[in-house]
Amino acid sequence: MKIANDFVWMFFGMLMLFIQFGIWQYSKSKAKNTIPIQLCGFLANFLFIFTLAWAYASLLEHEYQAVSMGFVFFGGATLIPGIITYRLLSRSEKKSKENSATTSV
Repeated sequence: MKIANDFVWMFFGMLMLFIQFGIWQYSKSKAKNTIPIQLCGFLANFLFIFTLAWAYASLLEHEYQAVSMGFVFFGGATLIPGIITYRLLSRSEKKSKENSATTSV
């Protein structure tokens, strides 16, 4: 294995670290730093990096159908926790009955 391949794998690891740090910082800035958001974000991040690593390894072996299969299955699986994380972070707070200006008597 050449040294360039090692750098690519190290790049994938650093990319995963930076993306996870970004998810943590973003959720912290929105004051929604909860365990479910972090778990969904990590799962989406892991599957995204796994998709890239699968594609890179398959391209090295000249398995082009495996590249497309990895993008379809693992990339599609990345969308599910990614969308859940996005929806949890962009959800607005609901008004409670005590704070509502139009409370019925």
